[in-house]
Amino acid sequence: VLSKESSEEIVDSEDDEEEDEGDSWALREIKFLELSAASTNAADDNNYDSTEDTTMDVRGLSEFLMEIGACSVSITDTDKDTPDEDPVFDEPGETSCTNDVEDVMIENTYAMVLEDRAVGRNLWKRCDVSAHFPASIDVPSIIDSLRYTFSLPAAPRYTVDDVPDMDWIKHVQESWTPIITRDSKFVLRFPWHEDDVVMKACQEMEREKMQAAMAAQFDTGVKREGAVVNFYNEDLEQKQEERAYVQIELEGGIAFGTGEHPTTRLCLDWVRDTTEELLKSDAECINFVDYGAGSGVLGIAAAAVVRDYNQGKRKQEPTSSLSSIKTVGVEIDADAIRIADDNAEKNGVEMKNYLPDIDSLDDEALSVVLRAMQRKRNKGIETLPSDLNGQVYDLCAANILARPLVGLAPVLASLVKSGGKIGFSGGLFV
Repeated sequence: VLSKESSEEIVDSEDDEEEDEGDSWALREIKFLELSAASTNAADDNNYDSTEDTTMDVRGLSEFLMEIGACSVSITDTDKDTPDEDPVFDEPGETSCTNDVEDVMIENTYAMVLEDRAVGRNLWKRCDVSAHFPASIDVPSIIDSLRYTFSLPAAPRYTVDDVPDMDWIKHVQESWTPIITRDSKFVLRFPWHEDDVVMKACQEMEREKMQAAMAAQFDTGVKREGAVVNFYNEDLEQKQEERAYVQIELEGGIAFGTGEHPTTRLCLDWVRDTTEELLKSDAECINFVDYGAGSGVLGIAAAAVVRDYNQGKRKQEPTSSLSSIKTVGVEIDADAIRIADDNAEKNGVEMKNYLPDIDSLDDEALSVVLRAMQRKRNKGIETLPSDLNGQVYDLCAANILARPLVGLAPVLASLVKSGGKIGFSGGLFV
């Protein structure tokens, strides 16, 4: 939830009680700042320094705030995007210093420890805790309750912001513009995007590309012919055929893959390059598997490239033969499978999504898949059939985190034909 930019630290409790009549605030946000696991300020009440970090159990604090009426609570890393931030994502075979820390030291040093099998241990030295309360909340009483419950010598530093009453769904949708990939020229739009909004986003991308191209040409050299100045670049002599935009409509929901993440964009570039390469080689049928499909964006993108290619070819040569593509998605999340199937249908492409073959799974993934298969609401969702679970694919895309990819490498290799290509993203890209 967004807060007003003009946040002021509360110094006097009387300030909390002052509210202008006629304000239309629905919520108030209390944000506790720079909470740490180890600090000297709690050792001696007489020597307490309000500028120092406050020692608190941030998980316990978040639960306490929910218990006394908070609508929502979030915990964030105080040191995010600063030199003091600890790295979270590690390259395969490498380990950040935070993963080498002994458990005893972690308990006494870090305010937040997040264990994630995929990326390793995420440690936050200091945290900010934000809670949203109804606007009528008595802020001083909350602070007093917090001090008493956690036996604090003084109140932690905090700010109070008003959260405006507005249609947040509409607000978020208006700020979420269509996503345009620069090189592969995919347009990822959402159901609320009107055609004029999509057109404006494409025009903006073309303007940025034109400015970049002109800058590159200027750096290369300038020819003067009379009163005319011509920019030139020898590489432009070999300019590739201009691509047309390929539109995809997505309803992401809880499924990963809306095109915002850099790894998704990286994979989309790879999908278009490799799919068009096969089309230009007159491939009659392309078999494509999106492993870890999420919203199905990569498989749908490959199918959409073939669809648009065939439409253009039919206009130029009405009697020519057309290419086809068989697109398969593999995903352990049953909800994502339903979303991906719906997205494929909305885009008029054929893509069927399956749960993975259980023999290829580790214990954690197997547990997730077995639970999904037992739920009545997932009736009709199938596991990958035997005729699609072998070396039958020309292209395989896997946009997953690096560590799972390392474990899945033999499985992915077993799905691709000899001479086929695999696109990894999440720390690896081959």
